[in-house]
Amino acid sequence: MRTLGLGAQWELFERFAFVQENVEPELLLLDVRGRPELAALWAALVARALCVTQALDASGADVAEQLRTGALSPAHFRARWEGLGFTEATGRASTAADDWLEGLLRISRITTGQDRPPFGQVNMASRAQRISDFLTVTSPGLRDTVYDLGCGNGKFAITVAASSAARVKGVELGQTYVEAARRNGARFALPNLEFIHADVRDVDLSDGTAFYLYFPFWGEVAHAVARTLGAVARARDITVYAQGPRLDYGEHFLEQVTQGALCLAPQRVDFADVMVLRSAGFV
Repeated sequence: MRTLGLGAQWELFERFAFVQENVEPELLLLDVRGRPELAALWAALVARALCVTQALDASGADVAEQLRTGALSPAHFRARWEGLGFTEATGRASTAADDWLEGLLRISRITTGQDRPPFGQVNMASRAQRISDFLTVTSPGLRDTVYDLGCGNGKFAITVAASSAARVKGVELGQTYVEAARRNGARFALPNLEFIHADVRDVDLSDGTAFYLYFPFWGEVAHAVARTLGAVARARDITVYAQGPRLDYGEHFLEQVTQGALCLAPQRVDFADVMVLRSAGFV
């Protein structure tokens, strides 16, 4: 099982988890009573799922140890996951890079079943290609502070912290998400990573140089955050990487363009839903 690699192990783990999570124990007992041979089949499935889980844990522990000890530098860590590619697998809304990162972090693409605050969104983990694009656009270094606003369970923040020397701060209102992000981050002992449990409107963002938003909120919250970033942009050179719809989200950032705080970079063909904005006074 270890020879499959971390990404392939994660794909199997998700498949087994889907089956186990969608089987009703009471109905399973009824099926076994009608067809006793199913008991052995289910036991084999559970044993196989455990084998996959153990292999995934071991592979993730290897990478975590390399990060903790410095054997895997930020540049090499980034090259490892980016080198797997961003081509979507047939029949799966995933890529090899995403499978590797999500297997390492044990983060599912979509997290449901948790309470959402007003103007908040369902947590969706950032796609690896977007994280790669952010790193290319911003080139964060030792003197930079990156904010992931509405960080969810931490895929973007942890990946950027492990892939660069920048300080990375994830801000999230959902307590369950923050706790999961902190647990994940602790495994890698990244000294440049921090998760803040707070309403983003109450956080001092003035030390930030790059801001990432994957449509984490809309309406009044998006409006307030855009105003705050506009104020920061007037004081220092920043980059805002905002992904999401224009209506009731992107329009608030464009308002800061109209007011002269931010300027909008040319749109790229491959990232039509992304706005890259920079401090107008420093361009």
